[in-house]
Amino acid sequence: MKRLYLVFALAAVVLPRGARAQSFVMAPPVPRAPGALTGVVLENTTHHALPPRLITFAAMFADGALPRGTGISAGALPAQADVKLRYPDGSAKFAVITLQTPPIAAAANASLLLRANGRAARGTVAIAPALAAHPITIKAVITPKGGTPQTFTIDLSRWYRRAQAADRLSTWLQGPLAHQVRLSRTLASSLRLVVDLTAYRSGAIGADIQFDNDRAMTSSGGAMRETVSISLGGKTIYRVGPLAEHQYQDWHVVLRTDGRVPINVVHDIAALERLGAIPHYALHPGAAPSLLVGYRRAIMQPGWDAPLAADGVTKYMPTTGGRGSIGPTTRANAVWLISQNPIAAEYAIGQADAAGAVPWHMWYPKAGNFLTTADFPNIWTDPRGGPHSYTTGLTQQVGNTGWTPDASHQPDLAYIPYLLTGRRYYLDQLNAQASFAETDFWPAAQARNGGEGIVVGSGNQVRGAAWDLREIAEAAYINPDHSTMRRYFARMVANNLDFLRRKIPIWQAREGEAYGYVPGAYGNGASMAPWQQDFFATTMSRLARFGEQGARVVVRWQTHFLANSLLPLARGFNPHDGIAYNLATYDPSTHQYFTSWAAIRRATERGGQANGTGWSHSQGYYAQTRLAALAGIINTTHSARARAAYHWLDHANAPETSPEAHAEQPQYWIVPDQHS
Repeated sequence: MKRLYLVFALAAVVLPRGARAQSFVMAPPVPRAPGALTGVVLENTTHHALPPRLITFAAMFADGALPRGTGISAGALPAQADVKLRYPDGSAKFAVITLQTPPIAAAANASLLLRANGRAARGTVAIAPALAAHPITIKAVITPKGGTPQTFTIDLSRWYRRAQAADRLSTWLQGPLAHQVRLSRTLASSLRLVVDLTAYRSGAIGADIQFDNDRAMTSSGGAMRETVSISLGGKTIYRVGPLAEHQYQDWHVVLRTDGRVPINVVHDIAALERLGAIPHYALHPGAAPSLLVGYRRAIMQPGWDAPLAADGVTKYMPTTGGRGSIGPTTRANAVWLISQNPIAAEYAIGQADAAGAVPWHMWYPKAGNFLTTADFPNIWTDPRGGPHSYTTGLTQQVGNTGWTPDASHQPDLAYIPYLLTGRRYYLDQLNAQASFAETDFWPAAQARNGGEGIVVGSGNQVRGAAWDLREIAEAAYINPDHSTMRRYFARMVANNLDFLRRKIPIWQAREGEAYGYVPGAYGNGASMAPWQQDFFATTMSRLARFGEQGARVVVRWQTHFLANSLLPLARGFNPHDGIAYNLATYDPSTHQYFTSWAAIRRATERGGQANGTGWSHSQGYYAQTRLAALAGIINTTHSARARAAYHWLDHANAPETSPEAHAEQPQYWIVPDQHS
């Protein structure tokens, strides 16, 4: 089924001979109409007709469009909305949608408009009868490191009934079309078994079965050797192992008793941009077909999306250079957003699955959530954490997993998959990484400052601060209302913005007329990397679009450097050096910052880092990152200076600024909104 689905989807990217007009892959147009909540297109990715099926995806709505208690429909088709976020007036902001699809002919699609429709439908699908009709059994042979094998045989129906009787179910979906609950138990030492169990009105059962070796700060833990089989009605339908799962890794497998639904959901990406959920990407002319062909090739390889597979994610994250996984989001996620192509979706979701393999999952059983600085203000999950560094370390350190996480090069793997699918597993992945973004940073007073959670400033690289805050802010923005994780990450965002508010006057005074760049650990301290400032500005623009007013202050302050360094307003400065790889900003002999544009230019020229009349020290994506930063500023503050700088750079023949080059690195192809 997976291969047939992908082979057909490739037809969307194969180009007819001589078809230059089709050199990019665009998303199909989604329906729009006055009063509609949103529109979607359902693509049948197979060569055969599809009967009606129940599918689930996520959607975001405008303020006031779906009042509390109001139901939804897609024409005559029944639909269910499980609201996860609400606006202050109680109307739905973000919801997981379950709907019954219409029949779809082979290789065809169906366009649907979701509308508010009377009162929300009542009733809840009963899970127990569906489980009784589809008995699922999990058998796992688990061998803890240095221990003896333990065999677990788990009947999901029995487990569900016991958890229900003990009131230990966590509900995610609840309505007349789908009912999803979470089951969780410890198997051995640090290993948890988590199952997101869904019963559909059709009688089918879905199960997202997760082996999470992530219990932290307990007396025991370590690597596990696992052999797992899953049976349906006594027939084995899945088997894997033996495999080694290190502590702080997760993996999962998803099954559905009525088979995988081969439908690609095309979302209204422009609407998500307007609502501020994602950056304003260039949706025209589309995605590079070469990337989609490469993604298809990767997906078709043996081992793709296997438990703990990397799925194209760089395992040694400190690897330098412009990688597709680094940016405001990953390249794969950007291609998915721009093209809405099923191959891009498959690849990006595969990388979200791979996030489970990264050893940054520290689940604290006493709190029932991923580790926070509220639990342990002095926590340092870096291998250097512990009494010898006057910090609180993990009770079991991260071992030799084959992965090396790194804050300064961490990819944004799970936010977009959760935003588009609403699957709880991907929210877990986002929360785990955002937890790591805090706890992996040194908790000293001059760095994170314990439980305050500061990830900005001289103790962190600017790019590390940018990507840490990206994860923390995304988690604060998209976690369900009233959840512990939402409150925690919102507090961390507020603390960091307050820190920036206090520091900006100090930084501005010492930076002089070239003010507007955030300090951070870099090289020998004499230079500053403008491209890292671009990274930070894209994150600040995201926070501002998320509704964080404090971020607008930072964006306006950064505009002075990011825009003026490309404009004649920077007297004595060469605008070509505005995107140089390095700028000399500090004199180590005098221990003073250069406080004029002209002094920075002269020092940069003496250091051999200046561009002169060309771009010799801007070879790479450095114009792209500045254009992305300026576009974010324009869309956030409507700055005339940022717009002028964007126009100059966009027409300066800087490296990698053609549409073809942007399409190869679309995670930075953020453009000004025409209404900004």
